[in-house]
Amino acid sequence: MNFIDELLVEAEQAEEGRRLEMNKLRADHLLMAIEVLEGQVAEVNQIADDEIKLIQDFRRVEEDRLQKKVRWLAWNLDQFMRSTDVKTLRLPHGILKLRTGRDKLEIADVTKFLESPDGKAFLRVIPESYQPDLNAIHEHIKSTGHIPDGVNVISGEVKFTYQTYRRSNENGEEHERKSTETGTGRQPAPESETVEGQTLRGE
Repeated sequence: MNFIDELLVEAEQAEEGRRLEMNKLRADHLLMAIEVLEGQVAEVNQIADDEIKLIQDFRRVEEDRLQKKVRWLAWNLDQFMRSTDVKTLRLPHGILKLRTGRDKLEIADVTKFLESPDGKAFLRVIPESYQPDLNAIHEHIKSTGHIPDGVNVISGEVKFTYQTYRRSNENGEEHERKSTETGTGRQPAPESETVEGQTLRGE
């Protein structure tokens, strides 16, 4: 065992605050020992980083594999709900829903919109510019049914969502475990539905 090895062993066993007898040569030896320890720290960090990357890669691959299966099962649930005349279906392990999203507005012809009698009523002022206020236009259409010139209404998509539950081993209470949403195509949702003998409206 050389002097540096002895010094490292001594450092491992040393009590906090115990001083060594020092001179320039000994100070240089301590610097050499610190270099060795810093190298060991870097090696430990490299090993840990490699392990972390390995675990993260494993998690990503496994999550992707399992989520692919989840997406396929959810797609089948989506197709099933669209083949029924209900908007909400409550089941022992969760809830299936179809919801129509909010209609989207598109200013198809800005010039025509601004020149129309309604145009200036639906502008919000931005310093040195004007921009159509889509929220105000949307509320106007919703309340009056009138669509200003130059505005297109894009019907909201019917979106499918599901929630799964897990049951507590102690009291059987249901807890939301996962909720996801997909939108595939557009179709009008029914105004009412019958689920488990009850009529539900606009859930």
